[in-house]
Amino acid sequence: MFTSHRSGRQRRHTGLVRTGITVLVAMSALALAGVAAGSTSGIVLSKSGPAGEGPYPYKYPASGPTHVGSGTTIGGTKCSAGTPQVPSPYAVPCIAKFTGNNGGATYDGVTSTTITLAQRAFASTANSQQVQAQATAAGVASPQVATQVEQVFLNYFNNAYDLYGRHVVIKSVPATGNATTEALNEGQTQACADAATISQQVHAFAEDGIATNFQAGGSGPFSQCAAQDKLVEFSGDAYFDEATFASENPYVWSTTQNCTTGSDAEAEVEGTMLANKKAIFAGEADLRNKIRKFGTYVPNVPAYLNCTKNGTKLLENKYHVAASDLTKFTYGLDISTFNASTQQAIVQFKAAGVTTVILACDPFSAGLLTKAAAAQNYFPEWFLIGTALTDEDPSPQTYDDASEVTGHLFGMSELSPSTYTTGPTSLAGKLYQKLTGHTIPKETDGFYSQLVEIFDALQAAGPDLTPQNMARGLHAVPTLGAPLYQYGQWSWNIGPSGKPGTGTHTAGIDARFIWYDANAISPLNGLKGTYVQAFGGKRFTLGEWPTKLPPMFTSN
Repeated sequence: MFTSHRSGRQRRHTGLVRTGITVLVAMSALALAGVAAGSTSGIVLSKSGPAGEGPYPYKYPASGPTHVGSGTTIGGTKCSAGTPQVPSPYAVPCIAKFTGNNGGATYDGVTSTTITLAQRAFASTANSQQVQAQATAAGVASPQVATQVEQVFLNYFNNAYDLYGRHVVIKSVPATGNATTEALNEGQTQACADAATISQQVHAFAEDGIATNFQAGGSGPFSQCAAQDKLVEFSGDAYFDEATFASENPYVWSTTQNCTTGSDAEAEVEGTMLANKKAIFAGEADLRNKIRKFGTYVPNVPAYLNCTKNGTKLLENKYHVAASDLTKFTYGLDISTFNASTQQAIVQFKAAGVTTVILACDPFSAGLLTKAAAAQNYFPEWFLIGTALTDEDPSPQTYDDASEVTGHLFGMSELSPSTYTTGPTSLAGKLYQKLTGHTIPKETDGFYSQLVEIFDALQAAGPDLTPQNMARGLHAVPTLGAPLYQYGQWSWNIGPSGKPGTGTHTAGIDARFIWYDANAISPLNGLKGTYVQAFGGKRFTLGEWPTKLPPMFTSN
């Protein structure tokens, strides 16, 4: 029923980076120079708090006789305070090589020598075939090439991270669910069947969440089922609120920022930079002379609506935005209704006098919204919050009417610049060159950041590997990514409110500000239209955002 596994070598994930799944890897001259992971001193190690952010006390590593910041690592390098376990700014602090008894079978999927991870392998569908064709046309590396790169990293991390005498083995498990259906927040029955198979038959410690054939397994429906079956999911609940993660604690994790953190930051930006000021970047004079009124277009998914409600509450109570200046349109995640929903939303927004449309949606819907607006001779400001790759160049490049967004599209992005994602000077590229002596293949990073997250978590648990110890350990890890923050700042310790020691299940805690230059050539694909960084590309966490808009559209 399941494919046979080899130690650390299993036919798995594809390397789709630009289409559907984005892994943020940035250029860095310091990428392999031993950039400090941060000291564990000074981090708030909570001894108590909400059950959904526990267990307590936070401690890194969470179990066993380990020595942080001293001795020699399992990889043979000197370990000192502030040094990462592997030469990456996203690796956890180093520990001296573990010796002794690791406790053997501490949890399902764990033995004295192995940690079994499952990976859902979806059958090919018309949708996945279309995505693969588009990816191939765009020059994305083939699944076979991407798997080869990933295997290099997996082998290296198995030897360089300290897993206390164990190594990771990944088993491919045929999925009965449909990735597209689950992405639309449906297909719960099939997702639960897969979770049950992985936990009760494969007996895996976790599902890795990494994509295969352009389809990833850690959907909302699957994540919920995994938590119910006490199965860890390493890349689950994309953009869900922290309350959902807390309800699934300690099983579901992600590097993608939760929407509670995102909506707090969004409210700060909108409340200080935009609210109670004229919509000077709207495309028609009448709207430019009006004080901004916001219209949010958001999926009808409970977790997303909770975050929209959170942002609205902050705008009204903290930033004193009138309720009459805030409009919301919810749409169903059913592709067959997308066109009608966007047309209805534009009619509603225009009638309400909305000057600024907030794109809290998928990129396909964003394109349909701009098309519907142009048909209605309606030219508002378009404000990004960075969801679902709307902040990647290919998204606005596909809009039917470029004039609708030229000089009017700007906002927030959790991503690093597209040119930082892959290539020989990226974190993945430098590591691949060091390990193989060859240049990394084009348009793949071998799922570098997701593998780093997984190995960070496993080392953080200590030798007594359980989901509970993994949570304790991750919550005690210092902020990662300094000094360049190529993937953004990572922290499982700082909560959505920005308070240290309150805990979160998603690593991303910051974003940057961008605007769309419709006339410039994209360095990503050579086509017309690219996002430009504002504020010199600086990234901001909650409470750090500037209060005034930057100069924008200087070349349009």
